[in-house]
Amino acid sequence: MISENKTEDGFFLLGFFEYPDLQVLLFLIFLLIYLLCLLENIFLIVIIYLELNLHTPMYFFLCNLSFLDICLTTLIIPKFLLTFLGLRSISFLQCLTQLHLYIALHCLDYCLLTVMSYDRYVAICNPLHYSLVLNMKICVLLAGGSWFLSIIDPLPVTIELSHFPFCSYRIIDHFFCDLMPLLKVSCGNVFKVMSIIFSQGAILGLISFIFIVSSYSYIILVIMKMKTALARRKAFSTCSSHLTVITMLYLSLVIVYVIPTSDDPSNSKKAVALLNTVLIPILNPMLYSLRNKNVKFAIQKHFLQEQH
Repeated sequence: MISENKTEDGFFLLGFFEYPDLQVLLFLIFLLIYLLCLLENIFLIVIIYLELNLHTPMYFFLCNLSFLDICLTTLIIPKFLLTFLGLRSISFLQCLTQLHLYIALHCLDYCLLTVMSYDRYVAICNPLHYSLVLNMKICVLLAGGSWFLSIIDPLPVTIELSHFPFCSYRIIDHFFCDLMPLLKVSCGNVFKVMSIIFSQGAILGLISFIFIVSSYSYIILVIMKMKTALARRKAFSTCSSHLTVITMLYLSLVIVYVIPTSDDPSNSKKAVALLNTVLIPILNPMLYSLRNKNVKFAIQKHFLQEQH
């Protein structure tokens, strides 16, 4: 149970307080970025829904990924925008909920990208059984299982933090309730929370990484055995967008947990958080539309239909 005094006290998000003269400009920039992210991902989901040729497992999982990006940006950016207007307070319950959902959505990101790597493995290494192995029932189970696992994964951390003592000042040097900035304003022993989050993250991240590397190792072997360069290029083109997204995700993970921070660690963490919560959700639909011939063809087809 969350104590009443914690819920009433809440926290104070500093946001990008370092730039007092740019608050209005930054508000407008991030508002436009948020709207662009929503439009891109909604547009991609609608195109996939309207184009029957895109009703395949790959694009079904891509719709889930776009919906994830919509949820992630909506979870973070609206509250972030309020900090530019001087509305920086957030209740304990809101903060804990935001943290739980943020961790859950990141877990879902790893799960979906892992499932999508399996989809590419089956499509390239076992194409004759593709529709049988990944039928709609299996796809729904894989996606549903990913969502369910991701929602319950942060529960141990959330429950532990709900009983955690926090200092009186409760000023979070961040633009949302991320785990590490939140623990900095705690007055208790953070070892248990850190042990839980790192063990869970390591298990999920390691399993996901091993599965993705294994899938693409088999994919590369199969592609290299193809007789013509055109066939190899065509097969690899179906994986390029997915590989780019995976690279960005794991690169951000390395920046956060492996590469030492600069002289201003809070700004470094904010920059990496912007990569995860703003840049990647905007780039995902661009990568999957601009680098995918099927999606580009569907967009052109429906655009021409609208003109006529």
